[in-house]
Amino acid sequence: MDLSFPLATIAPTLDAGVLQVLAATTAGCSAAEVHRRLGRGSDEGVRKVLARLVEQGVVLAKTPVRYPVYHLNREHLAAPHIEGLCRLRAELFDRLRSEMSGWDVQPTHAGLFGSLARGTANSDSDIDVLLVRPKKLTAAEEGVWLEQIDRLDRHIQAWTGNTAQIIDVTPATLASMVRKADPLVDSWRTDEIPLFGERILDLLRRTQ
Repeated sequence: MDLSFPLATIAPTLDAGVLQVLAATTAGCSAAEVHRRLGRGSDEGVRKVLARLVEQGVVLAKTPVRYPVYHLNREHLAAPHIEGLCRLRAELFDRLRSEMSGWDVQPTHAGLFGSLARGTANSDSDIDVLLVRPKKLTAAEEGVWLEQIDRLDRHIQAWTGNTAQIIDVTPATLASMVRKADPLVDSWRTDEIPLFGERILDLLRRTQ
């Protein structure tokens, strides 16, 4: 699934991106502003999409000054479904948090990083997850922990169609990565979206 533009799941055209831009604001946008926020397609292509969506009644066009300003028609029957699809990224975060909060062996920390955290993930992107284990696990807890990770991997695939890339580290391994200035640590510092447990910055600070 294209997690930057989830509407592309069912509308793999420029229309999906235009609708997502309009669904994200109530202030309205000119065609040029829609194109700028979208960051793909051509200006002419965006204008053609807007004209088509206005004909369908999904988008409203008003001309308060010189140029039309476009709004998602939130009274349209399709509007709740459009907005729901646009929230799929947040829905994924909620599902991951719910999943981890129910684990029998809970992580010290869990978070998302990489392209998903930066908002650039597409249908080819991995879902990058960082899991920091509790300090000590018994043999039985180790088995439960690995079963939980396997289930999480399968759920991510089922929910999104994307492959999960799960990094499972112990606190000792995390400390070693900090000492060696592993580039992944910088990614966690700058981009990570927290899901569960302690803040990654607090964990990293304690290892220094």
